[in-house]
Amino acid sequence: MISWGPIIFGLILGLIVGSQIKLNGNDTHFTLGAFIVVFIAGFILAWQSGNFPFYTGPSLSFAFLSALIGIFVGKLIFARSK
Repeated sequence: MISWGPIIFGLILGLIVGSQIKLNGNDTHFTLGAFIVVFIAGFILAWQSGNFPFYTGPSLSFAFLSALIGIFVGKLIFARSK
């Protein structure tokens, strides 16, 4: 059973956080490799944290994974330049 509430809330929260990421900062330079490493680490963290104890289904935290995807999508669509 997949609960849609945490997934939608995680996606919206991820979009909000991702929109506040500043690009072209003086002290941070993110490359494509850095984003791939962050996504893989986030996927492993979502897998290790698992689902809520009373939910059935795959042992993957879809709420955390959707928040991670929301951060990347929010950064790509709404990111600030400075």
